Amino acid sequence: MNHRPLPFARLATSLALGLTCLAPLPAAAADQVITIGLVNPRTGPFSALGQAARRGIDLALADAKSNPALAGVTFKVVERDSAAKVADAVRYARELESREGVDVLMGGLSSAECLALQQFAGEEKLPYVVASGCWVDDFGAPGHVNRYSFRTTPSNKQRNVAFVSWLTQNVGKRWYVMYSDTAYGQSGLKAFKEAGADVVGSVGVPFGATDMAAYVSKVDRNADGVYFVFAGRDATLALQEALSQGLGQRLKLAGMQSLVIPEAFPKLPQATEGLVYIGSYPREASGPLDTPHNRAFQKKYATVAPNEPVALNAVEAYVATNALLKAIEQSGFRGRRDADKLVSALESLNAPASAQFPAGPLSMRKEDRQAVVPLYIGTVKDGKETVIHMVPAADVGKIR
Repeated sequence: MNHRPLPFARLATSLALGLTCLAPLPAAAADQVITIGLVNPRTGPFSALGQAARRGIDLALADAKSNPALAGVTFKVVERDSAAKVADAVRYARELESREGVDVLMGGLSSAECLALQQFAGEEKLPYVVASGCWVDDFGAPGHVNRYSFRTTPSNKQRNVAFVSWLTQNVGKRWYVMYSDTAYGQSGLKAFKEAGADVVGSVGVPFGATDMAAYVSKVDRNADGVYFVFAGRDATLALQEALSQGLGQRLKLAGMQSLVIPEAFPKLPQATEGLVYIGSYPREASGPLDTPHNRAFQKKYATVAPNEPVALNAVEAYVATNALLKAIEQSGFRGRRDADKLVSALESLNAPASAQFPAGPLSMRKEDRQAVVPLYIGTVKDGKETVIHMVPAADVGKIR
């Protein structure tokens, strides 16, 4: 059979149809990836705190997957272990920005770290949200505040001013202070004094000290109580030594919540009975923290950490991440180019109590980038933390 050649027009049409059939189908639109750079101590004296903080961040980001307002957005966390070393924290932050191209910075658990990262973020115009820790007052002081840095954890001043009058009226009037000789501890001692506490003496303990006996022996046994301002492993060692020397039998024990966090004491020592503290999230859902929102959060937390109390740094980081997510949702932030949009949303953030904000409502104070949240006074009773008083967010907001 003879095959006559196709006319050119028909040949071109046939080839075009064939190529069309062979062409791949258009791919579905890829998710927009927002990269979070995390500078976090996973080793060193704050390792347990840093590990808990990462758990809180991951839990919040897992929740975000079911948020229809964030459909089409994927979150990627690139973490660097600072080991609570300031020089390493800044070096890693610079690396995360220049090499990894992160869109947002989080972390800076120790006070010295977060102050350094705050300065870096302001210079680079990189949005920065403290994940957990960083209670130092300098973060909100003139000369430190910048447009791009935010803190959702309460400051030392907020805690101490809210605590001192209650402590003086209900526990004791004359206090001896043991504190970590770091930015955090020095800030806590200063805030405690400025809040009106009668401080009869104090001793600073070098960061990372392993033998606390000599420092505890300096405590004035004629005071009404001893007030602790420590965090991480130092808090554990200081409290253990104080208990071993029998301070709890002679003096009242009080301090910041960092003294008895679950990261250090999954089970509270019997000798801590009667100790009082102030913090943003006691481990027991009791008193004013016995709410449906908090119960829902604790149930969720139990799925990733069964049979463990909620770690303070985990809930701090969970709240910080949810604050960031809420600002992303409100601003339409999709990357570094939208930094100013995100900053504007963060500085006016106002979040009601919910499972994402289980300790109560959170609002951001624009002038100092400091969150305002309720505070809770707790005591150790029968081996558990019992919430005995709440300082409403409205009252905390008056503390500047």
